[in-house]
Amino acid sequence: MISGLVRAWDNLLGHGEAAVTVPPLDGTLRPNRRLDEATWRVTLEGVDCLVSVNGDLLASAGSAVHLLDGETWRILSEHEAEVACLVALPDGGLALALATGDILVKGGSFDGRRYRASTDVRCITAMAASGADLYIANGSATNPPDAWQLDLLQRGASGSVWRIDLAGGESARVAGDLAWPSGIAADGTSIVVSEAWRHRLVKIDASGTGRPQVLYADLPAYPGRIAPAWEGYWLAAFAPRTQLVEFVLRESVYRRRMIGTVPRSYWIAPTLRAGRSFYEPLQGGGVKHLGLLKPWAPTMSAGLCIQLDSAFQPRLSLQSRADGATHGVTAVAEHRGRIYAAARGDGVVVSIALEDLGDET
Repeated sequence: MISGLVRAWDNLLGHGEAAVTVPPLDGTLRPNRRLDEATWRVTLEGVDCLVSVNGDLLASAGSAVHLLDGETWRILSEHEAEVACLVALPDGGLALALATGDILVKGGSFDGRRYRASTDVRCITAMAASGADLYIANGSATNPPDAWQLDLLQRGASGSVWRIDLAGGESARVAGDLAWPSGIAADGTSIVVSEAWRHRLVKIDASGTGRPQVLYADLPAYPGRIAPAWEGYWLAAFAPRTQLVEFVLRESVYRRRMIGTVPRSYWIAPTLRAGRSFYEPLQGGGVKHLGLLKPWAPTMSAGLCIQLDSAFQPRLSLQSRADGATHGVTAVAEHRGRIYAAARGDGVVVSIALEDLGDET
């Protein structure tokens, strides 16, 4: 009841979650073109998740898992449903989640095993492993993974985190009422979760007790998957926040009418790739000058990944601006001294040598 009153008060005054302000890209997040300037770019349509396993770099795209072979991707395995995400297990195995909610293990001590967190877990967005425990982020209890824009416009907060004992197969819910948990990192005693619609990273006790602790709040983009790094972590942010979308989220009647009458491609909502249709919304002032889109213009899509330190604070960022060609970053992975970023919006994987990143702190 109290939370409902707080939300009503925020909606009336434009405070809290109802605010239409968006923090600027500044400091370690100041705009740059480092994703677009990457000299290593390999196309992989539909690329979504990346993971380094036993010296190999794997990527999911549609219902297939691909292996990086030199400068090309080749299909390693195909499955009966779309691959939702991948994670490397401590024993060298690979766990992959399907859009159906099933989780398969390839290699390692649990090779061939099949798991399911719960019959109603069908929106797996990310996974993390610690010891023999596998942690699952379920983005929504009502919407599938490809309906993430709908979940945002519905102000969804039905996401959850689950733990599966790989040895015994038992599962338990660790946390609930999360606003589209889209990334997860685990260390055995606690887990860190990306709450996309609340634009923050929160720390949760792995036992499921206690209140979430906010580690990184008010991000200028929607945070996604978290990947381990040599020092700290990498955070993929799959779409930017804009004042226009923040305003639309306050207008319940307008949102309902838009969802019911306008094709999804033309909703006023963030997207993995914007600017491909004349019929798209104006994009909050993202107009062209002399036939060229202004690189500083507000946009519904962009490219962003953030290097975090061990305390989950930003150290540097790699970006693709409004007029860039590396939008919709859904995953990041370190592999053999390089950082790889999967830009699903543009269907490309780019790579930069770690030694070339520097340090912007």
